[in-house]
Amino acid sequence: MRKSLAQDILDILYSDPSTRRSHKDALSDWILDSQPHGSSLDGIAMIQYLAEHHPDILARLKINTHVKEEIARVLDTIGHK
Repeated sequence: MRKSLAQDILDILYSDPSTRRSHKDALSDWILDSQPHGSSLDGIAMIQYLAEHHPDILARLKINTHVKEEIARVLDTIGHK
């Protein structure tokens, strides 16, 4: 079964030692505060959050071979450059 884009992003960010703990904590807080408990994470909302609050992390994800095409599609859909 294919993981969701949101799960792929989390796997990449939380396993990357160069991602600052404060960014990981902020993303965790955002998930807990904004995503409905018990439902799938919204990958589009997560990308929008990263674009607004952590563009440096989004820039690294945009070049990651595992998710770059999906992220490019989402950014195109939401009109983000």
